[in-house]
Amino acid sequence: MIEEIEGKLTQVRASGIADLLAVVTEQFVFHCNTVNQLYEKYGKIPEDECLVQDNLTAKNQAIISQVFTAMIIEAFYFDYYHGKKSKPKADVWSKQSPVKQFLSLAQEFWGIKNVEETKLYSQLNDLNRVRKRWVHNQSTQLGKYAKDLNYLSADGCIDFLRRFFKFVNEQDTSYKAAKLISDHLSSLQLQMKGYTGL
Repeated sequence: MIEEIEGKLTQVRASGIADLLAVVTEQFVFHCNTVNQLYEKYGKIPEDECLVQDNLTAKNQAIISQVFTAMIIEAFYFDYYHGKKSKPKADVWSKQSPVKQFLSLAQEFWGIKNVEETKLYSQLNDLNRVRKRWVHNQSTQLGKYAKDLNYLSADGCIDFLRRFFKFVNEQDTSYKAAKLISDHLSSLQLQMKGYTGL
């Protein structure tokens, strides 16, 4: 966690978020470079058949990005709760699902009622399902899970994290890491794509 001490931003606890963020960033950069190479080769973003033929797929980058994005958010939850309460309380509190942790933070610290009705809550729920699917190797019956999760591509995960930490900063400006992460990811998107968002 980063705090402002005597006018300077100082790291007071190591959460590991930066290391996890480096993995998602690497996948995003690789994804953007691949898209640029394909665009140069085909003059457009090619159809899926061409990607398979060229042995290129965004699936591996998406899987890594999804799992590490979930890990970043879970690390944030623990770090945030630890900072507000204590490590022993955070240890007990963190045993609930990540979605319940978000709900708890939103209600207890940010005063948000009906957080379940927000788009962010829905997307965090999707991310948690996808993470569980990959981490616990849960199969899904073909055709049963048709929800569009393209927003959780390598590109989408960077944007999701940017929006998530922007949201956190809007709720609690004292959590300095949220603004730093959001600003860093905005800068990264601008550098790699020329714009923020998807």
